[in-house]
Amino acid sequence: MEKISIMMVLMFVLSYGVMVTIAQEVRFTKPNPNDTWYGLPLPPQPRPGYYKYLGDCIDKTTQACGIQIIDAIFEGNLLKDHDCRTKVLEAGYLCNRALSYTLGKFDAFKSEASYIVQSSNDIFDDMSKKV
Repeated sequence: MEKISIMMVLMFVLSYGVMVTIAQEVRFTKPNPNDTWYGLPLPPQPRPGYYKYLGDCIDKTTQACGIQIIDAIFEGNLLKDHDCRTKVLEAGYLCNRALSYTLGKFDAFKSEASYIVQSSNDIFDDMSKKV
């Protein structure tokens, strides 16, 4: 069980770092070399402007909401915070799909790519039914 918890923390740190990296890449801001995700290479953009779109999606949520989302995807927990659910739904299905797809493109998550996309879609669909 301890090994699973350590993996979940590692996955969260990597995935959140990836999302912050994308947001910073889009805005051309200088990343902090002390961050654990510093230097993590981004996968190629599938089309021009894709990372800008992802950055806009990320801007619609908060760091706390991002933690809940990752927890929901990898541990099967529900998004309990109403504000977080609202922000995810306002960001929309396409943002949800693009972020989960991109997360699965990173080397650290390639083996879980299908699971990440399916889990993320299931969570979004479930939230949409409850509104």
